[in-house]
Amino acid sequence: MRIVPTVAIVTGFISSHALAAPTACGLIPAADMSAILGSPVAVSADDRGGQTKCTYETAGGEIGGAYAEVELSWGDGAAGMAGAGLVKPQLKKVMGELAGLGDQATFVGPMILIRRSNDLITLVISGVPDSVVAAKRIYGLLNERLPKTTAP
Repeated sequence: MRIVPTVAIVTGFISSHALAAPTACGLIPAADMSAILGSPVAVSADDRGGQTKCTYETAGGEIGGAYAEVELSWGDGAAGMAGAGLVKPQLKKVMGELAGLGDQATFVGPMILIRRSNDLITLVISGVPDSVVAAKRIYGLLNERLPKTTAP
């Protein structure tokens, strides 16, 4: 019956790492995002499985108001960027590369995909004068606050 203790140890190890993973809303609290977007925002968290997501929007969710989503998908960096590469021929008019964000970054309309080592960061930003500037500020905070990693 050595399998049961081994499974318990592995399950405990995996669970402790999942619980130790930072949350998007914890990494960028409402006050920080309000400063970036230029408007007070409320937050809504959605943390499950291998990802964490935080949605920030102006009070009342007014149309055209400042809005951002920050999603971190642990271990999905390469797959996310490969998927973006597959749709690039069909979306070339609304898709492009971005320099200065993570190890690799691309945008598709208002969505920005950033590979940071093995992880995928997805940003959706609207209702601000310059979403690329906002994205760089958001990524800067994430990069400061996330554990340091080495590129694959």
